[in-house]
Amino acid sequence: MEARLEKIESSEAHIEITVDAEKMEEGFEKAYRKVVKQVSVPGFRKGRVPRQLLEAHYGKEVLYQDALEYIVPLAYEEALTMVDIEPIAQPEFDIEDINPGEEFKFKAIVAVKPEVKLGDFTDLEVSIPPMTVSDENVEQRLEDMRQRYAEIVEKTEEPALLGDTVTIDFEGFLDGVPFEGGKDEDYPLELGSDTFIPGFEQQLVGMKLGEEKDVEVTFPEDYHGKDLAGKAAVFKVAIKKITAKKARELNDEFAQEISEFETIEELRADIRKSMEAINEQQKKEIIQQSVINQAVDRCEMELPKAAVQAQTENMMRQLEQRMISQGISMDQYFQITNSNEEEFQQNIWPEAERMTMSNFMLEKIVEEKGFEISDEEIDKYIEQVAQGMGMETEAARERLSAAMDRIIFSLKIDKAIEYLVDNAKVTEQSPVIEQKKVEPEQNPVEVQEIVESDEEKE
Repeated sequence: MEARLEKIESSEAHIEITVDAEKMEEGFEKAYRKVVKQVSVPGFRKGRVPRQLLEAHYGKEVLYQDALEYIVPLAYEEALTMVDIEPIAQPEFDIEDINPGEEFKFKAIVAVKPEVKLGDFTDLEVSIPPMTVSDENVEQRLEDMRQRYAEIVEKTEEPALLGDTVTIDFEGFLDGVPFEGGKDEDYPLELGSDTFIPGFEQQLVGMKLGEEKDVEVTFPEDYHGKDLAGKAAVFKVAIKKITAKKARELNDEFAQEISEFETIEELRADIRKSMEAINEQQKKEIIQQSVINQAVDRCEMELPKAAVQAQTENMMRQLEQRMISQGISMDQYFQITNSNEEEFQQNIWPEAERMTMSNFMLEKIVEEKGFEISDEEIDKYIEQVAQGMGMETEAARERLSAAMDRIIFSLKIDKAIEYLVDNAKVTEQSPVIEQKKVEPEQNPVEVQEIVESDEEKE
């Protein structure tokens, strides 16, 4: 076999590959053994047709596809070694004519790492917004917890209010005639959730247990049911149950019940600590992303289209995994978002392009700076993983052993990002302080009298 590197252009390597006749015959023989089991020729049992008769009956082309599926991948892998090329995406093949008993030539177009010229990173600047945890932030988190652990109480005399959940029977009518899908029983509805037709929930506020009411609404013009869109309807509604959330008191008993803390003050302090840790992580991410973006803008590279395509496909797979975890298929996702796979890839292409450039730049920094990972750094990483997974360090080490090359590469990339951050000037924006309006020490009546008096003088 022969392989010749024709050219490298726009981060694409063009390789001409020649497969000798003997290797081609090996491919055709493998194809024959596969195909002969799948076809029938009169007078022969399936799998027993001689190759010459098989080709005479179906044509020699019957073996071409299977022969190529065996020959091309093997020849391509061998050619990469011969020309010393490291691909970064799946190749494109240009297949020439194929004739049994003759050598076979084809071309492979392979995306390779682009030549990256790093810029000057000595004057990167990052300005981050103020991210402080106020008393109001902590109290809001506590309020959320109060609502989350609220006691559900049933109302028997009091009217339904926004925030309450009512259990209702309802039936909808258009011009006095019931319509399909407009009826249900024992339906739980949280008032104020805006899950029903606009105006429906608000008309149930003030109703009491056992009451009935005609609720008049108009379906939105863009309603998904076209036969109902824009039409006025009347729903006969009966209240069968009303429940309300009774928020818990913020006391030591509440803290003990929902956490490991003994007092509400200890819980409050832990919430602040947790929120501050989240803020610090967000600051770190903002700084890192900012310096990466600035550094990419200062680099020069010719980005291979195949690499960006590979990144978009990776992003597609990540989205699919997230959707599956939520019980949603990609077909359902595209239906919900009124899009398709092609539109999705077009929309994420600029982001994928940026991410691909960032990856190449960081790899170049690793290469130029010669970053290495020590055994101590690997041990520290494994210990962190072990703690996060709640397992013994040695067990984590064993589980991660197969992915160690990838882990070491990732740690080197982290060092490249750290290098950019260390070269950046980071400043925190001053918080916006609202100026308090100074009111005169007079009561509202006196102020109004002064204004009116001034107006009269003018």
